Amino acid sequence: MEYKIKTISSKEEIVNCNRFEIDHVQWHHAITPPKACGYMGYLKGEGLYVQICTEEHDPLARCTEHHEMVCKDSAVEVFLAFAEKGKELTNNDMYLNFEVNANGAMYAKYGFGRQGRQFLSDEVYKETGVNSVIEKDHWTMSLLIPEKFLKEVCDYLPDGSGKEIYCNFYKISEDPAVEHYISFSPIDSEKPNFHLPVFFAKAEVE
Repeated sequence: MEYKIKTISSKEEIVNCNRFEIDHVQWHHAITPPKACGYMGYLKGEGLYVQICTEEHDPLARCTEHHEMVCKDSAVEVFLAFAEKGKELTNNDMYLNFEVNANGAMYAKYGFGRQGRQFLSDEVYKETGVNSVIEKDHWTMSLLIPEKFLKEVCDYLPDGSGKEIYCNFYKISEDPAVEHYISFSPIDSEKPNFHLPVFFAKAEVE
């Protein structure tokens, strides 16, 4: 599976990018999983811009502060992983996780593998401009992953230099009342675990 990232000159153009469907229902779930889809584009000179829309009319949203475990609410997630050019991606390579609920609260970390991961700095949190908007029958999340951060931490630039990029997008709730796990690229694991970059889709800037 691959995802093509289009270059855009404004955030408003994000809907012209290639649409991804978060439609692989994984593991057990307590409800009929909500539909979710989105777009990722390269906002020239700024970074990777992502927008995800979920058809939930009353999303579980208790967290209001960054760093809280929004996966216990109802959240959407953006995961990006990076591999050395010409080498196979492993679960111990650098990857980023951005998890956001309908209040716009974000849990975001980076690191090599799942252990010893670090929170984004307050400065990068601000630069993401993370935002969620709740409407009658859906809610939409958007955020920017800054180009400077991608270069310094991940050795990645959208011009093709540096490392190769892989992506996955998720819809999740770990709350037993509304539990569900849905992914863009399917995860082959017996237990719920989205932190497995080897199952991510390769992404390339067109």
